[in-house]
Amino acid sequence: MKYINEKELFLHNIAAKYIIGENVEVELDGNYAELVCLKELLDISKELKISLDECNSLDVIIDIMQKKKDITCKFESLTGISWRL
Repeated sequence: MKYINEKELFLHNIAAKYIIGENVEVELDGNYAELVCLKELLDISKELKISLDECNSLDVIIDIMQKKKDITCKFESLTGISWRL
C-alpha cells in the first residue's frame, strides 16, 4: 500500500475544494504537461460531480467517467501521483 505524502495530500485537498465549487487560489509546481493534465483532470472531475448532482442519464455519466479514467491514467503516468478523487 502506497502512503500519501504531504504534497499529495495538499494537492488532493485543494482538488476536492475545486471540484465541489469552492474558490481556490494556489500556485502549483510542475512542468507544463503535468499542469495541463491536472487542469483537465480537475475539470472532468468537477463535470462528473455536477452531472451526478443533476441526476443526468447513466449514459452521460458513464461517458464522463470513461473520459475521467483516461485522463487519470495520463496524470498518474506523468506525475507518479495516484489520483484518489
